Amino acid sequence: MSMPARIAAALALAAVPVIVLTGCSSDSTTTVTDTATTTVTTPAADTTTAAVTTTTASTVTEASAPTRCANGDLDVSLGQGQAGAGSAEVVVVLTNNGMGPPCTLGGYPGMAFYAANGTELAGTVKRGGTTLFTDPGPSTLTLAPNGSVSYSLGFTNAQNDGCENTGYVTVTPPGATQSIKVTTTGQNTITVCEGQPITVSALVQGSGGAPQ
Repeated sequence: MSMPARIAAALALAAVPVIVLTGCSSDSTTTVTDTATTTVTTPAADTTTAAVTTTTASTVTEASAPTRCANGDLDVSLGQGQAGAGSAEVVVVLTNNGMGPPCTLGGYPGMAFYAANGTELAGTVKRGGTTLFTDPGPSTLTLAPNGSVSYSLGFTNAQNDGCENTGYVTVTPPGATQSIKVTTTGQNTITVCEGQPITVSALVQGSGGAPQ
């Protein structure tokens, strides 16, 4: 008999109740043996839930500081000045034309002076104040769109030999290398006299020029 057949027969015999009879006594005893069944329970696998944490990075954008005004950001004009005892003042106004963001200017501008025919006049420029205005000294100023800064220009108010009126001037903003041309007419005409320097104040906030 093959091994599998033997195993099957053994299992069949194990499943049959066994009856044991004792002697020929008037009393008989019957013993019944049942097959025990064993049930094996396999515990269910534990289920573990992993917590997932999501971190969102926040980006903070800082506003950049204003940069120096370029010539293309500026309109330059001449404002009303004043005159007294042989001296005169003209106010030069630099305005942020609003084509860009706020920008900064500070310090003293450069200037050159020209006759109406384009001849450059021999005017020299010095920094400071006169009897008509006080030089505030250099500081960095911010021009919001359409905001202005200005400075005062003082000169000798005379029509002597060696003096000539301007037809236009050029203004070089502080820190710039190129100039902006401004026409001078009427009360804003500047008189340039040989040997008489023209005084220029530092820039101040607003369009009123340097304080008295």
